[in-house]
Amino acid sequence: MPSYDGVLKELEHWGSYENTARPRDISRLEGIRLLLNELGDPQNNLRVVHVAGTNGKGLTSLMLGSLIRSEGKSCGIYTSPHLTDIRERIRIKGKWIEKEDFALYAERVLDQAHSFQGKPYLSYFDLLTAVALLAFQEKGMQWVILETGLGGKADSTNVTPKELCILTPIGMDHQEVLGDSLQQIASEKMGITRPGIPTVIARQKPELMQWMRTELNQRSVPFVEAENEIDFIQNGETQTDRPFNGIWGIKWKDDTKLKLPRGQFLSLPWLECMRTAWTAFEMMFPQAIDSREENVEILSSVKLPARLEYRKNVEWNGHHFSSLVLDGGHNADALEALALQLEDWQLTNTTVILGMSGDKLRPVLIPMLEKIFRSCGLLIACPFDSPRSVKPKELLRFLHVEIGSEKLPKTRTVRGAEEALGLAAESKENPLVVCGSFYLAGEVMQLLSD
Repeated sequence: MPSYDGVLKELEHWGSYENTARPRDISRLEGIRLLLNELGDPQNNLRVVHVAGTNGKGLTSLMLGSLIRSEGKSCGIYTSPHLTDIRERIRIKGKWIEKEDFALYAERVLDQAHSFQGKPYLSYFDLLTAVALLAFQEKGMQWVILETGLGGKADSTNVTPKELCILTPIGMDHQEVLGDSLQQIASEKMGITRPGIPTVIARQKPELMQWMRTELNQRSVPFVEAENEIDFIQNGETQTDRPFNGIWGIKWKDDTKLKLPRGQFLSLPWLECMRTAWTAFEMMFPQAIDSREENVEILSSVKLPARLEYRKNVEWNGHHFSSLVLDGGHNADALEALALQLEDWQLTNTTVILGMSGDKLRPVLIPMLEKIFRSCGLLIACPFDSPRSVKPKELLRFLHVEIGSEKLPKTRTVRGAEEALGLAAESKENPLVVCGSFYLAGEVMQLLSD
């Protein structure tokens, strides 16, 4: 039996875009195709739902997986990145893949990859994708949900037959790889679609949605817009432009109305993911319209860590935090959503622990960061364990130049997440917000769980 720790070390040595921000040639997929062929082409034995987009892919995938399981079907889910454990990426029937299984399938993939001797080149994400597809076949998954890692057209996951595609909200991110315009980025992500294969589109920026409609029609891709299938209601009035705390209702185009459970810390991105996943689900299982009330309960419990995650009364190392928000969003749309949620949750005089990758420091983020800082009493610039992490002093220098010292809250620098938590604990009554990077969020989560 292969060693779990051993295969982890091998994978870490392989290197990844996630750590270096240097992807493989994204115009080529022959490496992953050859690897899968040598493994018996497991992808050809799977019923695949393929998910691409900028934000909301992971949560949409988890929600859809929960709904599929409610129909008595087994489902495998492949997402990225992971926060504290690589097995988060591969879920079998709603649970992380077992260590023994991960080691078994990873060893098979690594042995085959080594036999190529670098020709063709295989990325870290290629290997993990192969591990996931092999696991899903070996475990007999009836449905598989694959989330793209980067883009879509030449993503490692885009080598499978598919029965349904989902496009979540698309925004500006990874411009150095995908292009400098929204249409260029959307075109890459729409590369997962196929003529004749239905596609569900989440709510998009209006100007982008119009362009996507034209483009998909030209590609002979049938599509459904989730926004036209399900609407949100509060106090009897439709409202889609702002998140609201408290009781939310949902309304289908057949005029069915249901309330969401009380006491949920809902966000607009969560609701958008729910709408998209549910639209896809009812396309896959039309008979499920009779189970909507039960499925509301199922979805209300689906959360993804560090995606606008709100915790109350958190204990750490003898310290108490009354409120904690964890969010790994690092692009403009994600930071805008965080700013709106902090306002909606009425969190003021916050302590913000901010860490970012150097390649994400762009002036386009400044308006969103300014909104986050308006309610901030202390800003802690914090590095994380990755070569991509910007140094705290460089981060503050960027903010001082782009925002201006007079508009910034009190600032401090630290050497790492543990020191940042200790500093934040000195103002324990103030809400704590950890944001800017999934790496940073993962390190904080690990500290809180120790």
